[in-house]
Amino acid sequence: MADNPPVTASPPDCADFELRLDAQPSSVTRARRQLAAIAQQAGASVDDVKVAVSEAVGNAVLHAYRDGSPGTVTVTARCEEVLEVTVADDGAGMSPNVDSPGLGIGISLITQAAEDVQIGTSERGTKVTMTFSLGAEGDKEGG
Repeated sequence: MADNPPVTASPPDCADFELRLDAQPSSVTRARRQLAAIAQQAGASVDDVKVAVSEAVGNAVLHAYRDGSPGTVTVTARCEEVLEVTVADDGAGMSPNVDSPGLGIGISLITQAAEDVQIGTSERGTKVTMTFSLGAEGDKEGG
């Protein structure tokens, strides 16, 4: 089982933030809350971070462990000139889902919310790295 520390009242330090979660639906809410606090502290768009993190963690929970095996989703964050958030799983990697009618909107929402998105996938899991601007309330277009 992953280490599920309680959500703290004060925002965690973004310099070395890591959250390991069980691949279950409640982890989406936990990750969203933690990263929203970090985004606010760092000066990034809280709404954009919440959307992107929710989608990335949700995708890992829903798709990475299709065989029903337990898994872990790791969320890390660091702040330098941007807020960089990485969501990684150790599941099956991105592959076609024969039961799916087509691509969902999750990746599209992530790419709209984040300044930059990098996705890496293999049979050892998927890693989504997203960056968000700091300052000016995190607006991408300045308005």
